[in-house]
Amino acid sequence: MFEEFYTPLCSFAYKYLKDSVSSADVVQDVFLSIWNSHTDFSNVGALRSYLFTCVRNSCLNAIRNAKVNEHTKDVFPDVQCHDTADEYEIETMVYAEVHKAIKHLSPQAREVVIHSMNGLTNIEIAEELKVSVNTIKTMKKRAYKSLREKLGGMRWVLVILFG
Repeated sequence: MFEEFYTPLCSFAYKYLKDSVSSADVVQDVFLSIWNSHTDFSNVGALRSYLFTCVRNSCLNAIRNAKVNEHTKDVFPDVQCHDTADEYEIETMVYAEVHKAIKHLSPQAREVVIHSMNGLTNIEIAEELKVSVNTIKTMKKRAYKSLREKLGGMRWVLVILFG
């Protein structure tokens, strides 16, 4: 259940929260809630609907709570609100997984992806590597396909990193 729905739920949550860490937290909390409730579902469709509804509601609650916390900071400036997740640790783990997947690419594909991550355009990468722009486009397409396969449950990271 987790492997099948985690990535789509993270992408869905990201549309509401615009933050990958918060999105992952919301999805994890929903899965924990289902695990703790020992709820049985008659079919996959019912489970899918329930999961997406729970994630949507949790995202809306998170947005509401963020607005309340922001208002609290304005009214009581000495009150500090802290995130519950260690964002640095999560970000480090995500980047480690992405870089591990990038290392498995061919040397040329790896170089194209790294240049792209550094903000270079296809034209700039083509000039740097002395190949045509169409070659760069093809290499990027194949590299991203490979990365999506390697990252599996973390495919949403590619959306965040590469748009």
